[in-house]
Amino acid sequence: MKVSILVVMLLSCAFAKQLYDVKKSYVTPVNEINFEKQINKIRQTTKYVTIVHFYKYSDGESRSFAPKYDEFTNEYKGIFRIASCDCDEAEKICQKESVSKFPTFRVYPPYPVPAIDFEGPLEIDGILKLATKYIHNNVIEITEANINTFINENPTVPKVLLFSEKKGFPLVYKGLSVEFEKKLSFGIVRASEKALLDRYSIKSFPKLLLVKTNEKKPFPYTGEYKFKPMFDFLNVHSEVFVPGGGSSADSAATKEWMMQVVPQLHQRSANDICLKVESAICVILLNNGDKPDNGLVDELKKLNQQYERHINRGTVFKFMWLDAKTESKWGQTLEFQGEPKIVLLNPSKRKRFAVHEGEMTFEALQRTLEKLISGDLKFKNLGESLPDFVKIDL
Repeated sequence: MKVSILVVMLLSCAFAKQLYDVKKSYVTPVNEINFEKQINKIRQTTKYVTIVHFYKYSDGESRSFAPKYDEFTNEYKGIFRIASCDCDEAEKICQKESVSKFPTFRVYPPYPVPAIDFEGPLEIDGILKLATKYIHNNVIEITEANINTFINENPTVPKVLLFSEKKGFPLVYKGLSVEFEKKLSFGIVRASEKALLDRYSIKSFPKLLLVKTNEKKPFPYTGEYKFKPMFDFLNVHSEVFVPGGGSSADSAATKEWMMQVVPQLHQRSANDICLKVESAICVILLNNGDKPDNGLVDELKKLNQQYERHINRGTVFKFMWLDAKTESKWGQTLEFQGEPKIVLLNPSKRKRFAVHEGEMTFEALQRTLEKLISGDLKFKNLGESLPDFVKIDL
């Protein structure tokens, strides 16, 4: 009898095993705690489309299909919200959603459109085709007749122009138009608009420009035409954009730290790169001078690449360096002794910091960050305020 109970317990544990590793996968797990917020509230308040993989570990198909869904998520994250629900663990949610077939891939468009299940052979292309039907499109067709109206209306809102020789609206571009709704205006110019091609000196396709009414020249995009790099480029300009205008100090050109993976922490950059970033932990390389070791900076860049997947899932790591010789108040507060060191600063209401112990390598630093995530890292309290920075004259 005891043996039978043990076998049942072991089988239950196996069946409850997660398909997607929360530390490695971009697939967001939803359950009885967060389903309402992650699915229903998003449908009520935004124009995002969410795809959910409902599964049981024992269903036979989900385990073999999960790597394909992971790969799909890596490519289309940002365009869609992509999630999974373990119906062994979240049984009540699956019952409430009337999910009885496993696996079930369900698309949740914005309300009032009802959710719809994918039917047919289990293929990524089919799921993508279904979800794409419900993507909202904020992109305006731009011609010589309406270009001036598009550029000049709402002059404080930057405009994005995609020059394309293809028909239709690219899925990535539609996704970006939803992501930056009310922050940026999106237009598409066809290759047949010869006057506009000449006006903006377009020689090849596709070409993306960001136009600001207070700038003489557009900002050209030179990266890959994929969601993440395009998002990063546009996000710089949406973040530094100030409604109602502003001085040249508000321009992206004067905020180089917004475009750097490991920027310098100082008076002007502090709020943008960490101190006012929600749920951020500032990972700071303290340096005795204004030129940090390139090898240490490269280690931080690798960590940034590793941990940027955790954005919107709690802790957000922001990597930077500080000239502790110049910023002596900060150096004293963070116990700088002259040699390079790395500290983790929590700038929230309960201000505190922890010192990384050991080698400053990717592996050693990763262990420290994992200790913080698991709650095992010891912090020192800093009180109610942070030290002042050396004033930088504009």
